[in-house]
Amino acid sequence: MQSKYFGTDGVRGLVNEQLTVNMAYRIGRYIGYSSKSQPHRIVIGRDTRVSGQLLFNALVTGILASGSRVYDMGITTTPSVSYITRQHHFDFGIMISASHNPYYDNGIKIFSHEGEKISSTLECQLDDYIDRCDDDLPFARNEKIGTVVDGLYLVNEYLDFLVDKTHNFDKFRILVDCANGSASKLAPILFARIGIQADFINNIPNGQNINDYCGSTHISALQGAMNAKKYDIGFSFDGDADRLLAVAPNGQVVDGDALMYIAARSLRSRDKLNKNTIVMTVMSNYGIKKSLIDQGFMIEETDVGDKYVQSLLKQKHLSLGGEQSGHIIFMDDLNTGDGLLTAIKILKVMCFEDKSLLELLAGLEYYPQKLINVKVFNKNAVMANDGLQNIIEEENDKLKGRGRVLVRPSGTEQLIRVMAETPSTEETERVVDRIANYINGLDY
Repeated sequence: MQSKYFGTDGVRGLVNEQLTVNMAYRIGRYIGYSSKSQPHRIVIGRDTRVSGQLLFNALVTGILASGSRVYDMGITTTPSVSYITRQHHFDFGIMISASHNPYYDNGIKIFSHEGEKISSTLECQLDDYIDRCDDDLPFARNEKIGTVVDGLYLVNEYLDFLVDKTHNFDKFRILVDCANGSASKLAPILFARIGIQADFINNIPNGQNINDYCGSTHISALQGAMNAKKYDIGFSFDGDADRLLAVAPNGQVVDGDALMYIAARSLRSRDKLNKNTIVMTVMSNYGIKKSLIDQGFMIEETDVGDKYVQSLLKQKHLSLGGEQSGHIIFMDDLNTGDGLLTAIKILKVMCFEDKSLLELLAGLEYYPQKLINVKVFNKNAVMANDGLQNIIEEENDKLKGRGRVLVRPSGTEQLIRVMAETPSTEETERVVDRIANYINGLDY
């Protein structure tokens, strides 16, 4: 059963249009309702968007009206909420963020008591309650009304968890793009605590500049700044810091696929890569998968979305998985993608192997890839178009055994993502442009 409001990463949309205060209140009411003798305990964090406080207030009002208790972590990262939810056995964790989207969007991500995305069944139950005319849940009264607890100490506990994963990194000099988001608060504290020489850009959020030509979706900001001084590596986060991309000293972008390549080889060398297997998505680069397979690794493939990666890792008891976008899950440490943890893991590999970032990429073959996001009015109608499917099939037939075409709808926006990988840049661009032009010619 598919949810009406919840996509691959919670509810997301333009605030006060697609994501309204009433929706947030209803979500809070339903999540806060408890038929147990004890009220629910719910931890909440948010990123730096101007609408974060608005949605927080609406959520909390609903939760308190249902008789549950809120622990407010304030500005923090999505993985910190997941970690704390599981660590302290909270009934639910909620993160208010639209991740890499512009500031005028926001979202509500809900975690179960295990720190994982909630089930599709619960999402559909929330859909039903949001759409009901009447608010028919019982209201808490008198001493049963919920309360809010200051949860800032929980952020420090999460940072303690990360510090425990570190090594002596004082020889490194790094540059960090905080995307004017959650990392703006946590990254400077973390890197100061572990004694690393770090400079920061895009770390002064004002509520409207999150992801604004910065961060992992605008990696050129970090590439340009890397030229200013001699850095060993650059790190670029997204708005809620659950994903990370890196930049080498020469300006080369090292995406999530390449970071997994580095991590997989390191884990295997220490006999810590369970079943010698990595979970990657259908968007992962064809060349990188081929490089890993040629070196004796096994690949499990899943649909795009970190929740699908996490689910397969858990189901098959695997250690490492992630997405090209920079969501990387080190399952033996944390059951969700965490940009700060990924940064620490890559620094540890550089330190233990005494190699530069580029040296760690030895043996990696990367196929030229082009991805275009085509804006549409109805992504489902576009994907059902027979002409489009015929073109996709034709191009894939031409590339059989030496590349591929992948066309898929965004899980959170009215976009069609058109991607191709072939042995040459020219052929890659031709394929993508042909498909994108066809979609643009449709009237839906």
